[in-house]
Amino acid sequence: MQRTLISLALTLLLFTPAVAQDEATTLLDRMTQTVRNLNYEGDFVYQTGEVLNAMHIVHSVREGFEKEHLSTLTGPKREIIRDDYTITRLTPDKERPSVSERRRSHLPTLASFDPERLASLYRIEVIGDERVAGRPVTLVAVMPKDAFRYGHRLYLDKETVLPLRRVVVDRKGATISQMMFTTIEISEMDTQPQEVSETPVEAVEYDGEWSFDGIPAGFIIELYSHTEPAGQARDHFVFSDGITRLSLYIENGSGGQDNRQTSVGGVGILSTKVDGHKLTVVGEAPLDTLKIFLRSARRNSAGK
Repeated sequence: MQRTLISLALTLLLFTPAVAQDEATTLLDRMTQTVRNLNYEGDFVYQTGEVLNAMHIVHSVREGFEKEHLSTLTGPKREIIRDDYTITRLTPDKERPSVSERRRSHLPTLASFDPERLASLYRIEVIGDERVAGRPVTLVAVMPKDAFRYGHRLYLDKETVLPLRRVVVDRKGATISQMMFTTIEISEMDTQPQEVSETPVEAVEYDGEWSFDGIPAGFIIELYSHTEPAGQARDHFVFSDGITRLSLYIENGSGGQDNRQTSVGGVGILSTKVDGHKLTVVGEAPLDTLKIFLRSARRNSAGK
């Protein structure tokens, strides 16, 4: 009898974590579909550091096209309208709206989750059940295996798997930032839902004058652009590990401060000078991680 109990205990220890991770991965896969295809309207609060703001959101999908209307409920009155192609910003102090092209970097991070890609970098598991905005939810934890990134707690609606709350935490479990719906009405899914590509995101082929050796494992260049506003060259890199995104800007010239270090909540901003260029990295990650990205940047001999 004792041997049977020991065997049962070992079986539970061996298989329960795998089952929990499989369940969590399935939920995240479903989430990437629902965040793009559900029609919903509600109010949510967003906290970063000691700053707390509230917004109203209307998200709709018609015939496969997504549209989102955000309006502030606290602070200055502002509105943002996003669709598949543009982002329009409306402010009372400006006669004309500001319209810009919607690029992939503006896509919701939760819509581009890749659980398989994250598995080597994060522990993904179902923690339990909670309640958010009056609705039952399943709590899924996505916690890093190293010290280079923050952890995430996702509260997924039981019925639709829509994330109703998201909490970013440090290695000690302290809250860095969070978003939470206080009220929400979810209607039917679009009859022609958008298919979120299951093709793994590949690194952008970059063969320019900069190289980045020694950045944390899992980060790849997902976006790269080169612009010359006012005749000043600027390179913009977006690094991602599948959930954490960092923007690195490289500007030609030596103006501004030699070194800068600020943070708002969990979003850090660091800058330094390399070979007559100003490098600035911005992202929701530990400051030590941002420092690694700045130290890793090297100007290739061909670019000198």
